Amino acid sequence: MNRFSSVWLIILLLLAGCQFGSDAGPSWFKGNLHTHTLWSDGDDFPEQVAAWYVDNGYSFLAISDHNTIAESERWLTIPEDHPRFRVFERYLATSPEEWVEWEQGVDTIRVRLKTWEEYSEVFQDPDSFLMMRAEEVTDQFEGKPIHVNATNIVEYIEPKGGGSVVEVMQNNVDAILSQGERLQRRVMLHINHPNFIWSIRADELAQLDGERFFEVFNGHPAVFNYGDSLRQGTEKMWDVVNTIRLRDGRPLMFGIGTDDAHHYQEIAPSRANVGRGWVMVRAGALTSDAVLAAMDDGQFYASSGVTLQDVSFDGRRYHVSVEPKEGISYTIEFFGTNSDHDPAPVAIKDPDSGELISYRYSEDVGRLLQQTSGAEASFEVTVEHLFVRARVTSDQVMEFPVSELELQRAWTQPVQPGQAW
Repeated sequence: MNRFSSVWLIILLLLAGCQFGSDAGPSWFKGNLHTHTLWSDGDDFPEQVAAWYVDNGYSFLAISDHNTIAESERWLTIPEDHPRFRVFERYLATSPEEWVEWEQGVDTIRVRLKTWEEYSEVFQDPDSFLMMRAEEVTDQFEGKPIHVNATNIVEYIEPKGGGSVVEVMQNNVDAILSQGERLQRRVMLHINHPNFIWSIRADELAQLDGERFFEVFNGHPAVFNYGDSLRQGTEKMWDVVNTIRLRDGRPLMFGIGTDDAHHYQEIAPSRANVGRGWVMVRAGALTSDAVLAAMDDGQFYASSGVTLQDVSFDGRRYHVSVEPKEGISYTIEFFGTNSDHDPAPVAIKDPDSGELISYRYSEDVGRLLQQTSGAEASFEVTVEHLFVRARVTSDQVMEFPVSELELQRAWTQPVQPGQAW
């Protein structure tokens, strides 16, 4: 510990004061599973990025740089007149003495990026902060970006490619699951930003085996969470996916929130900033096994600002309560699809080329079942429902919004009648 500067020591002392004991039962842990650093296309050093999450009340973090697990020796060359040089100066000024390895050149500096093993050790604390190794497995099909996050892995996963969007996704899903099975280690994977360059349709996402998670909310300004006039937003996509999956005998797919941060130097709607999306996980301990097992069980919700007091489901009564803020109003909505409903997709094609763009599905897929004004609501789930999920919306704008009118929300996981938590 004596190698750390006083700044980092303060961070670690703050962490030690935020212990989560397992004796008191499950606790809520705030975490982010998708963010970037200078190891790929982020604009800050991994230690600086991790410190932001510590300082802002997160309990766990997975830094998921593109096609790397930060294990090799990598040096950056930075010209002294480049904006990144100021990032280096701040990194140098706030790090412990002799922590930063760098060399002076002619009008440039060279600095070594710390590996995951090095930087995670600084912040890892068994009682208060968990870091999980991750990779954004970055692949494509015919120019469409196909990105799959792999969390709690040990070894680098090379993108596997494939002959279709579904095959590329499935090949990478299988590779991630195979590593977990081979190493007898719990891993988690999720499909990233399906609407990024309109790369993944709902019917394609619904076909995956072994995949249980996707990003219903991603804070990057270029991912089209809300769709457009021809394509679904991610919430509608979520309902379509689960309608198809349950009809085909596959398990429910859960929705997560991430910030997908790349830009830490400038806070602006056009930048991919921190703090836009996260998950709140109800787990018995702050360990990778406990957190990921809880997520596998649906014991979490996604958020862009709203905090919940409780979410419960006894097989019939789905109950949601908000941790209210003074002067803020809340709307709780329950959505679902009836068990006897036919999705009835209609193909939407490009008027010029005739190429399939998307499918339009009946409004009865994921229809609004109940709306309540207030901080608490319940809904009776019956055999008439294929699944039900809830969304909470406040009248408060997000802290770091992409658009001026983007309100804070929380999304709970879909449930099926009779399957109590």
